Amino acid sequence: MIEKRAFMEPDRNGVKFGLFWLVPGISRLNATTFFFSSFMFVTLVTFMNFVQPYILDEILKVPAERQGSVTGMLNVMHECTALIIMGLVGSVSDRTGRRPIILIGFAIWIGGLILIPLSTTIMQLYIYRIITAVGVAVASVMVIATMQDYPQEVSRGKWGGFNSFVTSFAILTVSLVLVRLPNWFSQAGFDSVHAGRYTFWVGAGLAALVSIMIRVGYFSGRLSTAGQSLSPFAGFSAGMRAARSNPRLALAYGTAFAARGDLVVIGAFFSLWFLRAGAEQGISAADAIVRSGITMSALLAANWIWAPMFGFILDRINRVIGLCLAMLLAAIGYFTIGLVADPYETGTMMAATFVLGIGEISAVIAGNALLGQEAPAHIRGASVGVFGLVGTLGILSATYFGGQVFDKYDYSSPFTMMAGVNAVVALWALVVILLVAHKPAAAAG
Repeated sequence: MIEKRAFMEPDRNGVKFGLFWLVPGISRLNATTFFFSSFMFVTLVTFMNFVQPYILDEILKVPAERQGSVTGMLNVMHECTALIIMGLVGSVSDRTGRRPIILIGFAIWIGGLILIPLSTTIMQLYIYRIITAVGVAVASVMVIATMQDYPQEVSRGKWGGFNSFVTSFAILTVSLVLVRLPNWFSQAGFDSVHAGRYTFWVGAGLAALVSIMIRVGYFSGRLSTAGQSLSPFAGFSAGMRAARSNPRLALAYGTAFAARGDLVVIGAFFSLWFLRAGAEQGISAADAIVRSGITMSALLAANWIWAPMFGFILDRINRVIGLCLAMLLAAIGYFTIGLVADPYETGTMMAATFVLGIGEISAVIAGNALLGQEAPAHIRGASVGVFGLVGTLGILSATYFGGQVFDKYDYSSPFTMMAGVNAVVALWALVVILLVAHKPAAAAG
């Protein structure tokens, strides 16, 4: 039987910011700055992925037949770098507070954005991308940790839903504005090399702006003083051990594997499906990319409509039940799109993509809400680091196995594969619901 959720009463010592109750000590400026930094983080990551092919094509002149392998190596190096440092970074931030660590992350990221377009060889590009990956990984852990730090439990679902709503506009910002920068610089009279460099340096300038905003607007201290003496490795180990004694936290970690894998399958195989199917039907690559972008708008629409609604739902039901529902929706979404035979059947594909969007964003919001609820406050950064590490394993696994089934079976197979992964996590959540009491284990401290 599920216990009454008395812990969902707000602490009125905290400030109310719109629909959200903030933990005592967090101001409206802190909250506003967080949403801005979260939006800009996703914008800058998306920006890098969108304009990276320009570096390969226009600056390094990598032959078309090699660009796929170079891109794959860049992605693997990025994720392996994240795998190495994420857990320790989160643990360090439990000792220092989030603000100094995220500022270090953005400083490294800015350096990478400046250096990448100066590459003259592929090896230089690899080195500069690793530098950038360090900054991105550090910033990623800190953004997620801060997202868990600021809201009270009564508002955690709405907070996460609104954050997903806000960050879903990042792809629009990139596709409508930032990816046009090389063309704008070219039209202004710059050659392709300088157009690419200036484009990346605009990104570096935006990252510098975010750093200034974070320096001014992030909470400067630590919200928990317990466990301050833990070393980075001890803190990371504590984050791992906490999952052994708390099945709900272990479930949250497992959700990261599925949810991050979900995202990479969409990013890696959605457009590629259109390209391969289009080639078989005599549709040009340029037209295929346009059609995939139009269809992807259905996923964004689902995010905008469903993310705030699901956040409200999570604040009204037990969050393990909410996560079970989310993973079931994700399994249905990925299974539905896996049934589509031809992505150019526009109505069918748009409808399936909308359902996919509901499932994908549900998994993200529910996983983060359960993580924030269950992670002990004094090792929350370390727990977020473990969460990120497991998510990175999900990315690497989905990339590898998704590519295998894409080539060997059907173009929609990666989506069907992720339907199975999400279904397994939904069953895991059901086991936790049936066998484990649901009062949150994490206590303030």
